[in-house]
Amino acid sequence: MKFLAIPVLLELVSVALAQSTNKCISEFLGYPCCSSSNTPVYYKDDDGDWGIDSATGDWCGITKINDASCWSTKFGYPCCKKTCTAIEKDKDGSWAIEGSHWCGIPANCSGNQPSQPSQPSQPSQPSQPANDFVEDHRKQCQIGNIQTSVNNSKLPDPFKTLSGKRVSTKAEWTCRREEIAATFEKIMFGEKPRNPDKVEGRKSGNKYTVTVTNKGNTASFDVTISNAGTAAKPKPAIIGLDQGFGMGGSLGASTNGLDVASITFNTNNLAPENNPRSGAFFKANPSSNAGTIMAWAWGVSRLIDALEKDSSVGIDVKHLAVTGCSRLGKAALAIGAFDERIALTIPQESGSGGASLWRVGAQVNRQKGKQFVQGLGSAATEGNWMISSFRNYDGRETTLPFDQHMLTGMVAPRALLIIDNAGQEWLGEVPSNYCGQATKEIFDALGATDKYTYTQEGGHMHCSLPNGQFDEVKDFVNKFLLGKDAKTGKIDYSKNTQPINFSKSEWIDWTTPRLA
Repeated sequence: MKFLAIPVLLELVSVALAQSTNKCISEFLGYPCCSSSNTPVYYKDDDGDWGIDSATGDWCGITKINDASCWSTKFGYPCCKKTCTAIEKDKDGSWAIEGSHWCGIPANCSGNQPSQPSQPSQPSQPSQPANDFVEDHRKQCQIGNIQTSVNNSKLPDPFKTLSGKRVSTKAEWTCRREEIAATFEKIMFGEKPRNPDKVEGRKSGNKYTVTVTNKGNTASFDVTISNAGTAAKPKPAIIGLDQGFGMGGSLGASTNGLDVASITFNTNNLAPENNPRSGAFFKANPSSNAGTIMAWAWGVSRLIDALEKDSSVGIDVKHLAVTGCSRLGKAALAIGAFDERIALTIPQESGSGGASLWRVGAQVNRQKGKQFVQGLGSAATEGNWMISSFRNYDGRETTLPFDQHMLTGMVAPRALLIIDNAGQEWLGEVPSNYCGQATKEIFDALGATDKYTYTQEGGHMHCSLPNGQFDEVKDFVNKFLLGKDAKTGKIDYSKNTQPINFSKSEWIDWTTPRLA
C-alpha cells in the first residue's frame, strides 16, 4: 500500500475509508459525501462533482470512489482518471497523483513507467463561486431541461429549480439564478455571448473606446466618462443608458452633489433598434440571434471587462450602478440581472418587458376590453428588443415558464431600486406595482430586504423624475456606491392614481423560504 509522502492525517483517513468502498473523493478534502443520491451538481473541478447538502447548506461530494475495476479503492484511494504514467510503484501496484491526492492506476492502463517521484500538495478546498466578482456563474452550474410552455395562471415559483426541487440555501440560489437567466435567454432575450477572446479599453479625453475580439471578429464602441477619479483614488460610477438625446439615465438632478463618476452609454453604438446588425454587437457576434436588449447588456459587460483591467481611468468597478428610462429602463434591468458586477440597478418606468408582469398586464387588458397596457405582442415586436419567436406567447402569457418578477429577482441580493410613473397607462401601473410586490418576496428570502425599494409616483412627464423620488435615488447611491448610512428597503405607492389591490393569494401559490 502506498503511503509515501502522505501526511499522517491522510493515512488515518485512508484507513477509515478502507472499511467501505462506497466513499467520496470529497472526504479526502474534509467534506462529507452528499446524503442524498439525488443531490444536484452545483460545481465541478478536478476532485469531481460537488453539491450542497440540503440539511446543512454546506458543500458535499457527489463523486464516489467505488469503482471495482480499480484496486486502490480498497485502500481508500480513488482510481486515476487522467493518467497512466506512474510516479511510484510498490507491492500493491502503480501510483500517480491527480487533484492533489494519490490515485491507483488501473491494471488495464498502458505506459506505467516510473518517473521521478514527487510529493503532492496539501489537498485544497473546492472553489466556492458565490462570492467571486464575476459577470455570472454560468460555467459552475449545470442547466437542465428548460420548459418552454407551462399551464400556470399564477406567478411561477422563482425558488423551484428545473429539476423540481426548491432551493433552501443562499448557495443554491447561485445556480437557480443561472437557471432563470438561461430560461430568459432561450425564450425572450436570446443568448448572451460570454468570454470573448480579448477586451481592451483606451481613453482619449472623456471618450473611452472599448475594443472586443471574439472568434476572429473585432468591434469597437465608445462611451463618455465624466467626473472620474484617479488610479490611486477611483470613484464609483453610474452608467446612464442613452440613445443620443442626452438623457444619460433620466435621473435628472437627483444625483447632484453626489461624488460619483458618470458614464454615458449610447446603446445605438451596440445595436440600433432600426438596424441592429450595423452595431458593434453583431460585428463581434455575427451568428447571434439576440435581441437589442441583450446586445446592449453584452456591451455594458464588455465595458466593465475593460474598466476592470484599466485602473488609469479612475473608475471603481466594484461600485457601479446602471440606469435608464422606458425602453432603456428595460435594458437597465436586464443589464443588472445578467451581470453580477453591477452593484446597483435602477430601472425607471420600464413597463412591459421590464419590471412589469406579463400575466397581470394581460388580465388588465382583458378587463378593459382593449390594449390598455402594452401587450406582449407589441413589446415583442418593438425595437427588436426580443427574439422574434417570443411574440408567439402573445395571448398565451399563462404558458410562460417565467414572469418578470423572476428577472427583477435575478438582481437579488444586490441592490435594486425600481422607479415607476403612476398614471402612465401604457407602462402598466397595476402590473408594474404587482411586479414590485412579488419581487420583494425574493429579496426577503435572501435576507436582502434593505437592498430593495419599489417607488411609484404619478403626476409628471414620462422619464422626468419628480422631486418626490429624489430621496430614494440619493439614499441608494449613498449606501451602495458611496458606503454611507442611508435608509433603504420599502414599498411606496402612496401617490398612485388608481387603487392598488394586490392579493397575494390570487397570484402567488408558493411559500417564500428564508434561505440559510
